[in-house]
Amino acid sequence: MDSPKMWRGQTLADRSLDRREQMLDAGEELLGTGGAAAVTMRAVIRQVNLSPRYFYETFDSREDLVVAVYDRVELALFERMRPVRIDAGLRAAIRSIFEICAEYFEEDPRRARILLREPLADETLRRHGSDRAPAFLRMLIPLLGAEADAVIPASDEDLALAATALSGALISLYLEWIDGRLLVGRDRLADNAVEVVFALLGASQQRQ
Repeated sequence: MDSPKMWRGQTLADRSLDRREQMLDAGEELLGTGGAAAVTMRAVIRQVNLSPRYFYETFDSREDLVVAVYDRVELALFERMRPVRIDAGLRAAIRSIFEICAEYFEEDPRRARILLREPLADETLRRHGSDRAPAFLRMLIPLLGAEADAVIPASDEDLALAATALSGALISLYLEWIDGRLLVGRDRLADNAVEVVFALLGASQQRQ
């Protein structure tokens, strides 16, 4: 079997992956600082000093890049949540998740813009984010155990309604906090977010 062709110690596949990561880094910077409108093919290739052909070898469109950036930032947040366990109870576990979210956004406010603010303004991210909200709740079920299974709606329709209500309330809460208009500490923010979750899920359970 022929060995992969090498160029400066890298295979062509390695170089392609490196270019993709460079463009994702540039897209994250542009999306996190200037919003979705700032993410253009020309702006990305200018930042990474590549030709347009490499952009279109990697992404079908600038919308494809915007979604890939969103998914990468979201995945990094999910990875931080994985150590959370249910041992101390469902409420404490959910509170830990909200503390992780607050810390993640506080470390780099661009992340909050990418995951929370831009989906309110950009149609591509709006559609993508609305599809992700029920998936996020479903991800929490195995993470948080049977107690969460009893609280989170079972039917797809009820889950979509609950996810929409929750995301709207929590996005508003976190954006007001990140923007400095909600002058409370991280602990109080997490406490309030927990109360929002249980109030909305409790109302959803009563309708079933």
